[in-house]
Amino acid sequence: MNKRALGGLVIGAVLAAGAVGCTSVQAADSLPTVGTTSAKPTPTSAESGSDTPDDSGETSAATGTRKPTTSAKPTTTHKTTTTTTSAKPVTTGAKIVSFTVVSKPACPVLAKPGAPFSSPGAPVVIAWKVTGADGAAISVDSPGMYGSYGSDYAASGQLELSFPCDTTPGKTTHTYTVWPKGAKTVSQSLTVSATNNT
Repeated sequence: MNKRALGGLVIGAVLAAGAVGCTSVQAADSLPTVGTTSAKPTPTSAESGSDTPDDSGETSAATGTRKPTTSAKPTTTHKTTTTTTSAKPVTTGAKIVSFTVVSKPACPVLAKPGAPFSSPGAPVVIAWKVTGADGAAISVDSPGMYGSYGSDYAASGQLELSFPCDTTPGKTTHTYTVWPKGAKTVSQSLTVSATNNT
């Protein structure tokens, strides 16, 4: 080959190489741009709204999570009622053994013209004995009124009482009643009469 032909081949090769290089650059410029995708961040417990308990079993207030609510158990209260009953005195064994007239009364005698004799009269004496009680109660002319003449007499004794008489013809009557002390349902009465001296 002559030098001219060899030179033409070299120039052609250079041009061909340049064309290939331009084509490669354009191909690189025409390639689509590939976007870089960053890894999505893992949501924290606060962002996800999950209730993650801490060491104490409650969720942390700093993360905005909810704490579990524990309902209180009802308390049962037991009330005890105590009733106190006062003991009543036992009087079922109280009784009257005897109640008698020891001395009969006499109405006074008033002096009159032609009959100057007079007498002041005589009182009545009554006696009693009760058991089952530590004393006795006495009433005069009030059989339904407990101890109207006294309620602190001895369980056994006697009592002298004046005997007022009427000034009209006839008789005067008085009633005497005895009770064992405290036993208002146990009683005995004596009716004593005397003739009026008019």
